[in-house]
Amino acid sequence: MANAVDGRFAPSIHLRVESLFVVHVDAVFNVAYRVLWNRSDAEDVVQATFLKAFTRLDQLADVSRVRPWILQVAYRESISIVRQRRDVPIDPATFPDTAALEPGPVDLLVAADIAKEVSHAIGRLDPNERMAVVLRDVEQLSMREVATVLGVGLSAAKMRVHRGRQSLRHMLEALEVRG
Repeated sequence: MANAVDGRFAPSIHLRVESLFVVHVDAVFNVAYRVLWNRSDAEDVVQATFLKAFTRLDQLADVSRVRPWILQVAYRESISIVRQRRDVPIDPATFPDTAALEPGPVDLLVAADIAKEVSHAIGRLDPNERMAVVLRDVEQLSMREVATVLGVGLSAAKMRVHRGRQSLRHMLEALEVRG
């Protein structure tokens, strides 16, 4: 690499990669976990994503587009693992429960319950719609960035987000009626 000095990376490259990791690690993990539903595999995807990002940092033409670029790498890494595995549930009803929330103060219990229900409902979405909703509403990417990460057109991304939100709304309304 052109920025190597005596076998070590130049400090500016090290700082850029470190800041890239600090800023985006949670989003990368979230995307990987929502695809794989396995904490260990999601952690592996995080490592692979940042390794690829580090080795291909020079390919990033527009620094302002780093978030969708790195999430796209994470999404593709996750899909690669799904394609290699046979134990990934296809039927949303067979998805594992989401990670347990740490117990907190009493005033956070209600919020934790709601978050658990929403997370469970997100897990029951169609995989394409789930990723679109997570990227748009959780990771707060623009529609154009969602389309880029998913490798689909803008109208397809909008439709996936719309359908995902609509399905979520119906699931959560059904919970409210039962509760």
